Amino acid sequence: MNRGDDPVNHPAHHKAKKMNHKILKLKEAQDFVRSFHRHSPPLRRHKFSTGAYDDCNKLVGVATIDQCSSAWSRRHDHVELRRLCLKPDAPKNTASFLIGKVKDACFAMGYNVIVTYTRPFESGASLKATGFYLERATWVKNQPTHSKGLLRWVAVRDRPPTLDQRSWTKQTLAKIKGDEHE
Repeated sequence: MNRGDDPVNHPAHHKAKKMNHKILKLKEAQDFVRSFHRHSPPLRRHKFSTGAYDDCNKLVGVATIDQCSSAWSRRHDHVELRRLCLKPDAPKNTASFLIGKVKDACFAMGYNVIVTYTRPFESGASLKATGFYLERATWVKNQPTHSKGLLRWVAVRDRPPTLDQRSWTKQTLAKIKGDEHE
């Protein structure tokens, strides 16, 4: 019997959990981040925040967009994904779902570049899956859990990452992972 013939293993049998998203007020995003973010405090301001809701209409994740916190803050066509925060029991792919929603919203509003930063110990899988690529990476080799350093990710409107950008992203992430195990 093929996998498709087995009613228990048939793709239609395993229904994906339906996710929904809604705009959030700053206080709602702050409260969620305060409760669930690993290492960053809530933001004091935002351009907008979006919440991901599971199939029971419970808030399971938050993404917050604001002005860039770097020297790029002078660029009016750039914004920063400043917080991405999920409940520990959030459905799989909640991060990618949220990043995709805020990315679409930012580009629809006329922004051309979205910047975000991660720590070297964070995989960046959801960023890669939604069209971000590494632009810059710094980390301290042999630091426990690579707590020192910063990776800058970028998504550019109407321009998916080139093969070179994807390759450099993949190689850099592999090098960071390799340094963890030395």
